[in-house]
Amino acid sequence: MTTNASGTGFWTQMPRSNVARWGRALLQSLFLGGSTTSAMSANRSGVLSTASDGTQAFDLQVKVVSGLTMSVQPGTAILSRPGQGPYLGWLLPPAVNVTCDPAPATNPRNDLVVLRIYDSTLGDTVPPEGPVAIQVITGTPGATPVDPLSWDATGAVTDWSTAPVASQRAGGGVGIVLARAQVSTGGVITLTDRRRSTAPIGAVRVLLPGDSLTDPGIMPGDLSWYNRLRVWDGTAWRGLQNMRFPRIAATGSGANASFTGAMNTSYPLASVAIPDPGYSYRIKVSGSIFLSGMSNSSGGVSHQFGAMVDSQTLIGPSGAPSAATVGSMFVGQTNGTFANPNFERTNPTVYTGAHTVYLILLLGSQGPATWGPLNARSDYEFSVEAVPA
Repeated sequence: MTTNASGTGFWTQMPRSNVARWGRALLQSLFLGGSTTSAMSANRSGVLSTASDGTQAFDLQVKVVSGLTMSVQPGTAILSRPGQGPYLGWLLPPAVNVTCDPAPATNPRNDLVVLRIYDSTLGDTVPPEGPVAIQVITGTPGATPVDPLSWDATGAVTDWSTAPVASQRAGGGVGIVLARAQVSTGGVITLTDRRRSTAPIGAVRVLLPGDSLTDPGIMPGDLSWYNRLRVWDGTAWRGLQNMRFPRIAATGSGANASFTGAMNTSYPLASVAIPDPGYSYRIKVSGSIFLSGMSNSSGGVSHQFGAMVDSQTLIGPSGAPSAATVGSMFVGQTNGTFANPNFERTNPTVYTGAHTVYLILLLGSQGPATWGPLNARSDYEFSVEAVPA
């Protein structure tokens, strides 16, 4: 049998009649809306982020304690109920524990950990743990198990009729999903963080693991944070600042491996992975290289140097550029001399999602040649920026 835990909420301190709706109307005017066409009709349901170590938000975070027991961290959330406005619920310190039903005999099972708020003035049946509860909703085992509940466009659960366990199906209320707990036949829980984010109007909404980068904003000017700050312009998310990556450099004799071999062969020197910033962008690259101490049987040298996106084969300046070409240039020199070319280019291609940028040297020659080591000195610098489009 599942075990649940008590919470509390701002609305529970109001009189037990639906005049509390007026208090929720105040909240409705303060937090992000849930409709682009109807004011004061809905709010975005989700967790309010207030605590983080820079890599994760801790508010209402679910963790496995041991076996089938999980802990839920303190936190605050907004739950939007159709026609009733938002309920503000929270879990005060310390963290509380909840427990799943026993492991299934065959096939895994998806359980959901939810924050659920009951309003008796609307006919909800308040359970023993109180009007604000952290509950486990038990799923049905299956070869490919499915979640026992679904949520609406605002992120709220209002239909509990699909819950397989009758006692969990009953009672009404409104909820949000905090985590999926997939229970194996061996009694091992695999957690998936399903928290969605919300925020006060005008504040920055910090995206949580349950959010989608494609979730639209509601009002032009809405702000959100995912790797960098972005703003909703009414049709798409736009970046507000360049995403700069640390300069990569190698200096000194042999600092970057020596090259021996093939003419017209691309040698990647360095790479930078750009994570998905959640908006469209162009790629700007600057690079330089210092070459010396080469031996070439033909006596003539014609290198090409540049950067490519998602490709480790350089398309040089004599070739037709592709969407992956950031920039390239010829590096001319003769045996025993040196070259110190540098370039700065912005690819006109507009990118979305994650990509990798490569700094590449393509060894060439003015005639048939045999390359010796390129290691007397071989220094380079490489920097990358994702520029909002």
